[in-house]
Amino acid sequence: MKRILIAAALVFSANVAMCQLFGYGIKAGLTSTNIKISDAKEAVVKDQNGEEFKAKLKNEAAYGMGYHIGGFARINALVMYVQPEIYFTNTNAKIKIAPTNEEGVSVKKEDETSVIKNYRIDIPVIVGTKFGPAHVGLGPVASFNLKSDVKDMPAEYEETFGSGLENAKNAATFSMQVGAGVDVLKKLTIDVRYEFGLGKDKVTIKGQEFKTSQRANSFIASIGWMF
Repeated sequence: MKRILIAAALVFSANVAMCQLFGYGIKAGLTSTNIKISDAKEAVVKDQNGEEFKAKLKNEAAYGMGYHIGGFARINALVMYVQPEIYFTNTNAKIKIAPTNEEGVSVKKEDETSVIKNYRIDIPVIVGTKFGPAHVGLGPVASFNLKSDVKDMPAEYEETFGSGLENAKNAATFSMQVGAGVDVLKKLTIDVRYEFGLGKDKVTIKGQEFKTSQRANSFIASIGWMF
């Protein structure tokens, strides 16, 4: 009987140690992002009456709200940890199209606003350190864009800008995340991170090349549950 109790205690201790060294869970949250488009030369488009005028893409200051959902694993080593993650992400970002005349003066009282929706798989690998229940970390993120949609694009801009923006994707893009979080009762984990792109994407619209950064200036808040 004594041997059985000792064996049970050893198994229990080993399980506890394993749980302290390795854990996994699920997570979900909100993502606020803004797609930046730079070096956007003016393009000639036609209105509904067939008349030509110039227009260019502009950055929209407001951030669009999206979501993410997936899972993670955490490998602990003393006060350090490594946390690989994988999740499905939806982002929404606004752009503005500014129609101008030959002198570059706006021909409308307000710019036209459209929304770019991206659907992708994100794979971050966060390395950090723990301070009791709190933790801080940073790491690279590989992203695989699944689909891009442009919503609310005015008809006169659809051929010029719409199709090009929908194809603004590569096989993979890379960025960095840095942030902090807290674990509550070793089960509930809450994280807030900032994400910035490591490179520029390119998209060609009507023979014109636009530099874009679809991963820049993102704020990510998530909540997870560890098993």
